[in-house]
Amino acid sequence: MKNKKIKLILLATFLSFNVFSQENKKDNSIQSQFTNLIEKSNTYQSYKVIKISELNILQRNIRDSISALKSTIDEFETTTTSQNVKIDSITNEIKSLKQELKDTQENVENISLLGMPTKKSSYKTIMWTIIIALLLLSTILFYRFKKSHSDTKEAREKLDETENELEDLRKSSLEREQKIRRQLQDEINKNKLK
Repeated sequence: MKNKKIKLILLATFLSFNVFSQENKKDNSIQSQFTNLIEKSNTYQSYKVIKISELNILQRNIRDSISALKSTIDEFETTTTSQNVKIDSITNEIKSLKQELKDTQENVENISLLGMPTKKSSYKTIMWTIIIALLLLSTILFYRFKKSHSDTKEAREKLDETENELEDLRKSSLEREQKIRRQLQDEINKNKLK
């Protein structure tokens, strides 16, 4: 029995929704419903007599409209809240990306020289200064080496000449000495024979 009553109530509810939906299809704005209600109502003296059933239908439609508007407002608030959360997360992500970009640009623009961050332009200046100083130093050292080498070569040649002269002097003095010894020996031999 209860099932039959429930089925009848459900059937009546569905039929009433169909009636409401058909009524709503015509013109479902609250203003038009009020206008229709006033037009359909009877006039008594300067008063309007409205059927309670019509008034109940209007009241139900207004409640439905209000609940639909509330649900729409709730959906908008939920959507707005979720969008605000997304906006906040995107804003935070943008901030972190900007910081990463700034750090990356600093790393790209700076080079670590002896543990200190140095700008690339300063680094280039320092490196070119060092390269030029090393080239000058190597050029100076090369010319000094070349001069020292030529001085050493010249000194060796003079030493060789001096050694040759000394050797010649030794030979000539040895020859003289030998010649003098021979003469002395000859003299000694002559004196012995006499």
